[in-house]
Amino acid sequence: MHIKTKTSKFLKNILITTLLGSLMMTASAQNPWQTLATEVKADHPLVKQFQGCVSAVGLNTDLPLLEKTPSISMTGTFLRLNDTGRIRDGYVHTLYVAPDKTMYIIQVGGIAGTQKFFGPLDAAMKCPANPEQK
Repeated sequence: MHIKTKTSKFLKNILITTLLGSLMMTASAQNPWQTLATEVKADHPLVKQFQGCVSAVGLNTDLPLLEKTPSISMTGTFLRLNDTGRIRDGYVHTLYVAPDKTMYIIQVGGIAGTQKFFGPLDAAMKCPANPEQK
């Protein structure tokens, strides 16, 4: 009886580890652009313009949520807007500028590494002042 209990616990731990590992890996495996924008380039004009719209806890301003994922071209420009800081399940936002100059914000994070797309964004849009820059 003692062996069955140990075996059951062992199998349960393997199952949990496998499921959690695949959930955590899913977001990065599905988001190759995250490897293209690994750091926040605070001096970039577009980062300065849109950084105040986002934070590790989500959006700081209302943005249009896309129902469908836009076509992502790896030849577009990817600019990371924020880091998660000390928030383990925080959101990372990446500004994507398509080859046709259409702009979107990609939000990835949360408990299961969900992703949302916001846009298209107006090039003249003004975001609130970024609290981190004050």
